[in-house]
Amino acid sequence: MKLRKLFCIASVAFAALASSQASAVVTGFSSAAGNTYTDYSAAGLVSFDLNLSNSLSTASSFDFTIESGDLGGPLLFNALVNNLLGSGISRFALTLTNATFDFVGSVNAPFGLGASASGSGSSATISFPTPNNFGFEIGDVLLDVVPVGQDWRINIGSLGVGDSFSLRLEVPEPGSLALLIGALAAAGFATRRSSGRRRHAVQA
Repeated sequence: MKLRKLFCIASVAFAALASSQASAVVTGFSSAAGNTYTDYSAAGLVSFDLNLSNSLSTASSFDFTIESGDLGGPLLFNALVNNLLGSGISRFALTLTNATFDFVGSVNAPFGLGASASGSGSSATISFPTPNNFGFEIGDVLLDVVPVGQDWRINIGSLGVGDSFSLRLEVPEPGSLALLIGALAAAGFATRRSSGRRRHAVQA
């Protein structure tokens, strides 16, 4: 009888521990056929390796479901993106749905120097000063192995247990970059033109 009681107590304690350590669960993944991932997420941490071994032309998307261990603050985020097929990418984009970036941390490209990241809200962009052919680390993938990285943070403050958010990772198409640059140039021209009109009106 005592043994059964001890077993029951141990089972309850283990279940409580497992519940407290529950982490964001990958409930969906889509990418080009042949691309794969390995999930390393833990309580309060989104972490994975994304293996782009087949194609970069299709965005890779993850769907995550919030569990109890994720509540109480932003989620830490790190990832390893590898096997870029020798394509020499210059930019990489990340987009969140139903969540935002609370902090954009470090990026490390082992075979290239100067990689940087910027962004706010639901979007962030990683830039490489020299084309990246192999892969890169987002955040502190290697857990404080030199060089020390800084994990990114994902704000899930409006979400509760059972809610979900998505993360989309992709190489921006050259066409979309050209459109963005064109739009920024047009906006700058319009601003200068408007400013010139105001100066001309004052002088008149």
